[in-house]
Amino acid sequence: MRKVRTHLILTVIFLQCWEQARSLNNSEINLHKDLFSDYNPNVMPQQNKSTPVNVTLDMYLMSIDNVDEKRQTITIKAFLEIKWRDAFLTWDPMKYPGVSGITVKNTDIWIPDVALQDTFDKLTELGQEGGKADVKSDGVVTIWPYNIYTVACKISISQFPFDKQQCVFDFLSWSHSTSVLLLKSSQKKPDMTFFTESGEWNLAGSEVKLVRDMYIANAFDHVHFCFVLQRKSLYHIINVIIPVLCISILNIVSFLLPSESGERVSLFISIFLALAVILTTVNSSMPKSSDEVAFLSVYVCLQLLGSALTVMFAVGSLDIFYHERSCALPRILKAFVKLCGVTESNEHYQIETDVPHETSVDCLNDMTDEQIRVSDECRPVTWKMVSRAVDKLCLSSAVCWHVILTASLFISVQY
Repeated sequence: MRKVRTHLILTVIFLQCWEQARSLNNSEINLHKDLFSDYNPNVMPQQNKSTPVNVTLDMYLMSIDNVDEKRQTITIKAFLEIKWRDAFLTWDPMKYPGVSGITVKNTDIWIPDVALQDTFDKLTELGQEGGKADVKSDGVVTIWPYNIYTVACKISISQFPFDKQQCVFDFLSWSHSTSVLLLKSSQKKPDMTFFTESGEWNLAGSEVKLVRDMYIANAFDHVHFCFVLQRKSLYHIINVIIPVLCISILNIVSFLLPSESGERVSLFISIFLALAVILTTVNSSMPKSSDEVAFLSVYVCLQLLGSALTVMFAVGSLDIFYHERSCALPRILKAFVKLCGVTESNEHYQIETDVPHETSVDCLNDMTDEQIRVSDECRPVTWKMVSRAVDKLCLSSAVCWHVILTASLFISVQY
């Protein structure tokens, strides 16, 4: 008996649910017949023609797909939320029980002709290529066009890899002026709920601007979605800047290598070739643009030029070091040696004499400081001392050259 009673209860519940679903289905069918029997999607959805249609445009940014420096474009993935009130799509929910909203095809209703300006894709009105629209009983219509948007954007690479780029996505009504359609946004900046960060760019800032421009005698509303992008520079710092700085330091200290070691020219040429290879790597990773040149590229080129000059001076210094002793020194070279503070006491440039080394040391121990100073001044200046003076001058010049270059690089990329 209990089983029979349970079956009866379940049957009654099923019949009630089925009847409600059938009634709801009939209500929605009747609603569609009543709404679209004489609906024309080509007519502006306004009862009073003197009142413009208000369209709200919001953006939900999903990702930054690409910044193309060569084409001067930026590509993002996003979907928009476009809302307006259609005066011809309203109904009384009490008359159609259980139906407070319906979903229809975009092509079956009037859609505002909102388009993206300066796009590199096919210029189409958003929502006209298909999709669904949500319609509420009060006539509020919402569509969510989803797309990959590409627009022109001026890309400046002069401060690469510490550059910032500012790009604007400009949406407007393509054919309706403000007397017919008012375009606005409820956001102060694009929504980042669904945003996925890029491996190359940081989103440093974003905002939404409402702009009204005049075209001939009519005014048109624009909604600007502005994005500020900051390039992630860690990769370029580790793989380009630090290796160049390390090689430039080696280029400086190479002048401390004694001339008689026989390896100076080989070391300088190796450093030069290393910088040439790095320059090739930098150029391959550098943004391709003919409008501007990155300060980093100029910096590496100047470092390469400095390395080439050091090779030349190293060869000249070695030529002086092994110069024939029979050639007399000009007075200007003697003055140059004294100006650089090079003396015979440098161990790499001892002058061979007939007096044994031990005797010279004993004699020096017996001399006063003043006598040693006078003795040094009276000693002849040799070609090896000139070579040493050239090395000291090149060392000081190389330090100044690299400090100025590096400081200029960091000042340039900051401003």
